[in-house]
Amino acid sequence: MAYEYYILEDGERQGPYTFNELTVMNLDIHTRILSPLADTWQDACDLPEFYPYFESQGIYLPTGDNIASFGWRFLAWIIDYFLLIFLASFIVNALVLKGIIPAIPLPADALKASPRVLFIIQLAFIIPLIIYNTVCEVSPMKGSIGKKICRLVVVDIDGMGLTFANALLRSFGKAISVFLLYTGFLTIFFTEHKQALHDQLARTYVVKL
Repeated sequence: MAYEYYILEDGERQGPYTFNELTVMNLDIHTRILSPLADTWQDACDLPEFYPYFESQGIYLPTGDNIASFGWRFLAWIIDYFLLIFLASFIVNALVLKGIIPAIPLPADALKASPRVLFIIQLAFIIPLIIYNTVCEVSPMKGSIGKKICRLVVVDIDGMGLTFANALLRSFGKAISVFLLYTGFLTIFFTEHKQALHDQLARTYVVKL
């Protein structure tokens, strides 16, 4: 039979199966498969012909072809930035009304504010950023609203959605990048899989659908 595949189950070789038969067997990305085009056993996630199958299961394996470019990520960030600025402004206005910080008539006047006030204003942006990104990345969207609009998802090395702990770590890494005047984002240009500092920290990838 042409194009016969075999799989390992409990250490035993099972098969042969056709490609179509395998795709209705609820394959795991680590299912060991012997392809008709190979002499050694491989994980299913290492066989390109199974990529469409895994995508249909919501698993987006990071490959050299689908890693999101800086341009798409920047566009998604601009969308998210305006959403976060709106939320931060709401929080700052609430703090002003409660008398926690003084009113700042013009953005330029913020530079003249005390270190305490500047720190609170920064927190009004950073804390929503961490919460927003963490919640969005563990949701079925697998990314922020900006990424959803730009058809991007954030996945781990196995192409799976992030756990809460991993999403939180990535969000903290993004907050650090913001504190560092966004320099953490520049590593996208110098890493093999276009990973920003927070991607490297959390071992995540941004994939274009």
